[in-house]
Amino acid sequence: MISALQHYIFCPRQCALIHIDDVWQENLFTVRGELLHEKVDTDSYETRGDVKTVRGLRIHSFKYGLVGRCDVVEFKQTSKGKEIFPVEFKAGQPKEDISDKVQLCAQVFCLEEMLNTQINKASFFYGKIRRRDVIQIDDQLRTQTEEVINKVRSLISEKRIPIIEYSAKCRNCSLIKVCQPKALNKKKLGNYIKQLYSL
Repeated sequence: MISALQHYIFCPRQCALIHIDDVWQENLFTVRGELLHEKVDTDSYETRGDVKTVRGLRIHSFKYGLVGRCDVVEFKQTSKGKEIFPVEFKAGQPKEDISDKVQLCAQVFCLEEMLNTQINKASFFYGKIRRRDVIQIDDQLRTQTEEVINKVRSLISEKRIPIIEYSAKCRNCSLIKVCQPKALNKKKLGNYIKQLYSL
C-alpha cells in the first residue's frame, strides 16, 4: 500500500504495526483525514472545459509493487498533448518531513507506469490552509521515494516490529496505546530485568 510509505517515514514501528500486525486505532487526526477523504474518494469524474477530473482513481505499479488510490487526478488537454496532474487532499497543513511528498511521488510512479507518460508536477490541497501546494517531482524526490519503498519492502518481508524510542510525535500517534513506546524504553527494560534477577 502506498500509505505504508508515509507511515514508515512517520515511524517504522507504526508502519510495521499497521501493515504487518494489522493494527489500527482511530484518533482525532485519523478521523479528520477520513472525513476529508469521504468527499473526494467518490469513484466519479466530471469534465469542465478542457479538464477532466477523476476522483478516487485506483492505481498500481508492477515495477515498484505498489497499490493505492489517488484522491484526484486532473487530465488537461493542451497544445503539447495531455497533461496529467494528481492532487492529494490532506486535512492538516504542510509537514516538515518528506512523508507527504513521498506518498504523492509514489502515486506519480503508478500513473506514469499505467499511462506510459512523464509527470513533473503534482500538488496537495491542505484543508487547514485551504489552498493548493504544487511540488516538483524531481530526481531527488524520486530517489528518496525509491529508497523508502525498498526500506518498507524489507521491513514487511522480514515481518519484524522495530522498537522505537519515545519522542514528541508519539503523542499524536493513534497507536500510542497499542505501541506503548515508553514501556519499550531500553533503559527502563534493562533496569526492570536487573530488578527481576536481583530478587
